[in-house]
Amino acid sequence: MLYKPFTEAHIIVTGAASGIGLELVKQLLPSNPQILAVDFDQERLEILKSQFPKLYILQADLSLKSGNEDILNWVSDNWNRVDFCFANAGKAEFAPAEDQNWKAMDQLFQLNVYSPIQIGMAIRSLFPGANFRLIITASAMSFWTIPGYSLYAATKSALLQWARTVWLEKTGNWLSLVFPIATKTQFFETAGKDIPKAYPVQSPSWVATAILRGAAKGKKKIFPSPLFVSMLVLNRFFRFIRRLYQVFEYQKYKKWLKKQSEV
Repeated sequence: MLYKPFTEAHIIVTGAASGIGLELVKQLLPSNPQILAVDFDQERLEILKSQFPKLYILQADLSLKSGNEDILNWVSDNWNRVDFCFANAGKAEFAPAEDQNWKAMDQLFQLNVYSPIQIGMAIRSLFPGANFRLIITASAMSFWTIPGYSLYAATKSALLQWARTVWLEKTGNWLSLVFPIATKTQFFETAGKDIPKAYPVQSPSWVATAILRGAAKGKKKIFPSPLFVSMLVLNRFFRFIRRLYQVFEYQKYKKWLKKQSEV
């Protein structure tokens, strides 16, 4: 599908070598933009480059503060503007709250929270006055908690509260947040072994399409799942809906805990 706002645009996509990021790249290419595909996995980036030779690729670990510097240095040397940045890179953590990897909390917050905020602010400073939009992949867990994701949900909730403040200050017309539900990517595999998948699950292709449509229209909040939006609205009037859903997910969580104790 062709998206006019992305035609010949200068676009950054982080987490571009897999999952939602990969689908964003594939769906953007027909609009003939210049794309800088960023990922920490050099091998996958090389594969992506071999499939789509027109791409620019950059290996960067955004869980480190130096990761954004690599992107900004590349952009300064090669482009005179950035039109869109899809800050999609992120990582999940799944475990009971007392077992989560709190020692690595700084890196998780750097990757999921600080990096997308910092890159957006830095690009705006680098190209003042440019028509730039930052699109950050948050999560439905910014609104609804699910057992096992205490640390991950904390990062995504932080993004939402930061964005709400920016919008409230009337200076955030350049900012979009995306709230996907569970997606068929490596998300669950990297979060933990045989972890329960939250219901329902969407394809990364569907999510990427929703993101691009929302970004093209300049939406502040992008919800790839109409069902989740309906549940948010209905829960305002029937507050038991969220509780029922969380009980359902808690039962799956308990089964997972039992299985782990038997290993």
